[in-house]
Amino acid sequence: MKKMKLAAISALCMVPAMFLSNESSAVPAWSRKYQVSCYMCHSGFPTRNAVGEAFKNNGYRLPDGNDDAFTQQKNLKEGTPEWKKTIDAPFLGSLPQFDPLSLMVSGTIVNYKEGTKNALGATTEEQSLYQGGINAVSLWFGASVGDNLTIVGGLDGFGKADALGARVRAVWQFSPGFNLALGNAFSNSSFAQSFQGGVRNLSSVLPTPVTYAELNFTKGEQGGYSLVAGLSTNATAVNTSPAGPSNLDAPNPGNTFDDIRYLRGKIKLFGTGLLSGAGGEFGNSFNGMDNSVSIGAGVVSMKSALAAKGGLETGSFKGETLVYGADIQAYYNNFQLNVAASKDSDLKLNNVIVDAGWFVYPWLFAKLAYSDIRSASAPAAYREQPTIVPSLTAYLAPNIMVVGNYTAYLKEWNWDKAKSATATNANTMTLNAYIGF
Repeated sequence: MKKMKLAAISALCMVPAMFLSNESSAVPAWSRKYQVSCYMCHSGFPTRNAVGEAFKNNGYRLPDGNDDAFTQQKNLKEGTPEWKKTIDAPFLGSLPQFDPLSLMVSGTIVNYKEGTKNALGATTEEQSLYQGGINAVSLWFGASVGDNLTIVGGLDGFGKADALGARVRAVWQFSPGFNLALGNAFSNSSFAQSFQGGVRNLSSVLPTPVTYAELNFTKGEQGGYSLVAGLSTNATAVNTSPAGPSNLDAPNPGNTFDDIRYLRGKIKLFGTGLLSGAGGEFGNSFNGMDNSVSIGAGVVSMKSALAAKGGLETGSFKGETLVYGADIQAYYNNFQLNVAASKDSDLKLNNVIVDAGWFVYPWLFAKLAYSDIRSASAPAAYREQPTIVPSLTAYLAPNIMVVGNYTAYLKEWNWDKAKSATATNANTMTLNAYIGF
């Protein structure tokens, strides 16, 4: 193992192309800006490594003021100094010279679903096998505008029957590690969460912010801590009441900007700095994973007017008004482990996830995931539906990923679909492919 100094960031840029992204900062546009491999910030997309975490915590800029030094395609300057001397003239600005757009193509290659029966032994769903291919396209973008503003996001749904959906996060950095973010996806409360090619964390057992505004504060040259405090709507739409003169006056407690309040904290006991991306030890120098242990805690609450209306509107946490939890995440050499648990104050439901992952090779990641998230949306008798999911993620190239997983339910809860719209818990096996460029 070698010490991880600031110079190590440049070393990550030289990862061999033979091994040459679907989270907020995992867009190939960043690779074009700095002309580096995806492995500079990712152990394999979309999972961020230590440098990737520091990159996001610095408002999507390289730490320690090194962004300009590493930028290979400089921004185009707009305006002239004389503009500042003109009354009411705009300030100097800049536009990204590099192409800020990227594409992610994906699809389900194989989807096998076992058949299910109800309590009387009657078949409620036949087994099925789907063989498909690449059938969906997402447009991703990421660029810095000036010295403070960065915008990242994506437009999903091309090639699907559903309507297009936009995911956006705009970050204004006041100082390194301190920023304000507005968006409807990629909240920093998720920290280093990853469903594919990495391990999940506390974010999987807490309600997810919808349309939000959050303050992020991070410190740490070695280890460190990070705090996220935010407000969010309870539903995707801002106002769903009928159009008309009374629309603005009618109370709509389920769709106001401060419906949900959330607070998330993380302490990295040792390892690379959350703000510097350096100062620790590489456990896996190829993937940029550092030996570290982090603990975190979080709470999500609803404002009183919304709580009186029934709490959260949809999802596993429907009807709940206060959810809190904690987690611990550890990395050592090629191994990753995360344990997270949460509880709500209304239905008294306990939620637990345990993820264990291992880089068999730098390009092959194996994971075993256990989940027991008790869905408030399911009938009371069937809320506990624990699953275990073994999976393999293969990086055929830094920007090409194939994921295979098998989802097995550990309890034989198969309610009659004629009496419930909730889907049965059939075991499934899927093989998916993702290509970013």
